[in-house]
Amino acid sequence: MNSFTSRLATVLFVVSVCATAAWAETERRGATDYLQHCSGCHDVDGSGHPNKGIPDFRDQVGYFLRWPEGRAFLLQVPGLLNSGLSDERAAGVVTWLVRRFAGPSLPPDFEPYTADEARRYRESRPVDIAAARQRLYMQIVEAGYPLTK
Repeated sequence: MNSFTSRLATVLFVVSVCATAAWAETERRGATDYLQHCSGCHDVDGSGHPNKGIPDFRDQVGYFLRWPEGRAFLLQVPGLLNSGLSDERAAGVVTWLVRRFAGPSLPPDFEPYTADEARRYRESRPVDIAAARQRLYMQIVEAGYPLTK
């Protein structure tokens, strides 16, 4: 191996280690933010309380990502809007919860949320969030996806 190839390999290794460390930090922060800001209603395991209008994330939250308004909706829920999280952290916690709870409902082309996306979606929230969720629920069910309330 010549010196250029050796240096390149070292740089790529360092970048990989840094990216892995950054990803681990993002995952840790997402999990912590979920526990602090979301699990009070959605429970630690994402099961929620469907009988009280708090949906179960498990194996179904990914269906929302199949519609642009569904992707936006996940950042527009009242608990997240009232959490005080920055746009970056809101994007991170929603990315984390989708990856953690979507299971087979996760679209194969899922892209993590960005802070800019979080800002845009949070600024354009629906006036009636319950009606927005009901419309999305009907779209998902009519498309044949197994969604529970």
